[in-house]
Amino acid sequence: MPIQHETNQYLISRGRVYFDPYDASEQLTGEIDLGNCPGVSITISTEKKDHFSSQTGLRQKDASWLLQVDRTGTLTCDNFSPSNAALWLAGQVEKKTQTAVAVTGELRTVIKGRQYQLGATAANPLGVRNVTAVTVKDEAGTTTYAAGTDYNVDLETGRVQILEGGTIAAGKVQFGYTPVAASFESVKSGGKAELTGALRVVSDNAAGGNRDWYLPKVTLTPSGDLTLVAEGDDVVTMEFGLEALKPANGEAIYCDGRPVATP
Repeated sequence: MPIQHETNQYLISRGRVYFDPYDASEQLTGEIDLGNCPGVSITISTEKKDHFSSQTGLRQKDASWLLQVDRTGTLTCDNFSPSNAALWLAGQVEKKTQTAVAVTGELRTVIKGRQYQLGATAANPLGVRNVTAVTVKDEAGTTTYAAGTDYNVDLETGRVQILEGGTIAAGKVQFGYTPVAASFESVKSGGKAELTGALRVVSDNAAGGNRDWYLPKVTLTPSGDLTLVAEGDDVVTMEFGLEALKPANGEAIYCDGRPVATP
């Protein structure tokens, strides 16, 4: 009989990635589908303690002990959803509501040629968007300025431009407007340096058998650049540093094949 050689199993990996955040008591809260993640990788590095014999003229290594193993990696995601953006910013996503209540007499100090965001406050720094019935008056409210001559307005973004050649002088004016009633998602950054939870990869490989990965305790640390404006057409990505930790009652990494029913 000829020698039977091992059949190579080549792998082109694909899959869906899920993150299950811990709560304050380090209990899992439910998996978040991160969407398209074009890169999830793990790097393993070790540290050894070597011993060298001094019994002969040539110093020779006669023992070596493995003392440390680190399991780190990266996770790259290009699904720029509000929930993923909140993860990358170590912040939170919340629902905001804008009511259709007319605003009059919003007093602002203006300069010719500058632009101003309606409704911008310390509590709502982005201001209001999608507005109607915009007016600009002098500080006393007795003179109404003309749109297109004294100022321009972008109703969708809620921005007013004071025109250089108009009659609005530098100083205080009154803005009036009515926001459109709507709800929308809002993301803001937080002070948490890293996220802790479990990571699951459900494989759907282009080549090779599917194996599902589970890391019961990982930390995700936002890193790298987040492109806000770019000349090219590359899709914006978010990158996380990843560290796989060993939980108290388990192992750091699990990888299972798929069970198949016996005929």
